[in-house]
Amino acid sequence: MNTLKLKLTILFSTACFLQAVNAQKMRDLKQEEANKKFVTEFFYTFYNEKNMDKARTMMLPDMINHHPHSGKGAEETIAAVNKFLFGKFPEFTVSIKRIAAEGDLVWIQCYTQDTPKDHGKMSMDIFRVKNGKIAEHWDIIQEIPLTVDPSSMFN
Repeated sequence: MNTLKLKLTILFSTACFLQAVNAQKMRDLKQEEANKKFVTEFFYTFYNEKNMDKARTMMLPDMINHHPHSGKGAEETIAAVNKFLFGKFPEFTVSIKRIAAEGDLVWIQCYTQDTPKDHGKMSMDIFRVKNGKIAEHWDIIQEIPLTVDPSSMFN
């Protein structure tokens, strides 16, 4: 009787394990790497090169931007960034410190400076990539206190 119980327990446990494995979506690491490369190119094209013509081709026209001042879609996002960021801080730059991806989402932790002498901010940007284009964007921006070495925010 104990042997039968043991066999049934092993069989049940194996079935549960296989069900969990099959239920979990298999990650496409090659696609995730491609998404990271694409988002890195977009990020530097958009923020450092300020090449909006090229950036526009990298975004879906109806992309969703969750930043409260960026409007809706690629055109409103570009207009808002040109007005509220580059219009005020034409020397604005970003430097990517970390990047990670899972599925169609890419996270970038970066250091931003409004001017070359600015103490800077730490930012976390999340992008959703769909059909090889930016489909959605979220960001969180944190001022770096003057009493803190900016590098300590990334090390």
